[in-house]
Amino acid sequence: MQTNGYQSGSNLEAFEQAGVNAYVAVDRGEKDHAVALEDNERKLVKADFDYDEENDCFHCPEEQVLPLVKQGKDGRRVYQGDVTQCHNCQYFSRCSQSKQGHARTINTDGHEGRRQQMKHHMAKDESKEIYKHRKTIVEPVFGQIENGGFRGFSVRGKDKVAGEFSLVCAGHNLKKMVKAMMTGVVRPEFGGMVKMAA
Repeated sequence: MQTNGYQSGSNLEAFEQAGVNAYVAVDRGEKDHAVALEDNERKLVKADFDYDEENDCFHCPEEQVLPLVKQGKDGRRVYQGDVTQCHNCQYFSRCSQSKQGHARTINTDGHEGRRQQMKHHMAKDESKEIYKHRKTIVEPVFGQIENGGFRGFSVRGKDKVAGEFSLVCAGHNLKKMVKAMMTGVVRPEFGGMVKMAA
């Protein structure tokens, strides 16, 4: 199963319990940064910190340990470094997000181990090849429709909703056809047509 934007801990746990070999894209904030820390002045992101599942803590790029310091009733967890070590770190100004100068914190939940496993799973060449097939399925169309402004149905009832969605899809398909004609993908004799002023 290929999914995107669904890397919540509860979803990963459900996949695991159901025995589903899922391919879930890593959330934007947790992807390994394309640029190394020493190559520019970028801010440190969560992916720059290594999670130690056995000891339930994070390690920063300078090898400081960020232990668990707070756990909420909803399962949210906060890990934080030592303020003295943070202040002496070369990355402090690029790492700490606190305006008061507090030590760096990492926020996650009780499923960080599963999240890291999925991250390593998706880094494999085989996984990348499988995930490429997602581009050929229907889900991107739903994203395009949503980005076009459709956020929910204005009617109730299965038949009415089906009718409204048919209109939404028809409008989406018309946009696709017009774009294809404008760019010469279909009816190349009409390619490069100039848009009429309103």
